[in-house]
Amino acid sequence: MQLWSKGLVAIAGVAAISAFCVSSASAAPITGTVNLSGSVAVGGTFIDFQPPAGPPDGAFTVSNAGNTGSFAGLGLTAGTIMDLSSTTPGSSIPSFITFAAAPNIRLDLTSVDPGSFTSTDCFAPPAAGQTCTPGAPFPQPNPFNLSNGSANLSVASITFHGDAVNTLTGEKSSFIGVFSSQFTVPYQALLSEITAGRAISTSYSASITASTGAVPEPATMILLGSGLIGVFVIGRKRAR
Repeated sequence: MQLWSKGLVAIAGVAAISAFCVSSASAAPITGTVNLSGSVAVGGTFIDFQPPAGPPDGAFTVSNAGNTGSFAGLGLTAGTIMDLSSTTPGSSIPSFITFAAAPNIRLDLTSVDPGSFTSTDCFAPPAAGQTCTPGAPFPQPNPFNLSNGSANLSVASITFHGDAVNTLTGEKSSFIGVFSSQFTVPYQALLSEITAGRAISTSYSASITASTGAVPEPATMILLGSGLIGVFVIGRKRAR
């Protein structure tokens, strides 16, 4: 009987240690980098992520490389992302990004940066080196940074911020992310389509870094995200 009692004590001790280890492992803020890719329809006042996973959200795939920290094991898994509208820059979206394979990770959007360029060259004849953040009649502040690498190649990007939440513990860390897309037409052609009331369908990539300290500068994130951008062919545009 004494041996049995000692055995129970030992088992209870092991269980307690195991529970503590599991609790300690989960009691950590979300940190690291995750890279996403998917498709989206963009209009004058909306960003509609595709395919709809059940409005108002869309689906994405986690890229198979470059994921670190809390996101290290998520390559090639799926998730959902909430649509954006012209009112988003001044508001927040809880559960903006969630991961099917990691339900303990929730990314809450808190802000979208205004574009950092001017509108001077937005409708100028296409040329290499031009930049544009659309002005009126597009919604203001406008989040897009557009640039022409040549007369037939352009890139669009958006920088966004938020809180990465460990839903098991409630711990929060800050994140910064950049959506990027590459186009085989100058950005002037894209603006003309949107001005005419049509939506642009394209692929996109996003690179998001969560940290308990200082997050990377937006310019650094844009460089990282641009290495993962999808390619859009103007013949594939579709009306919303």
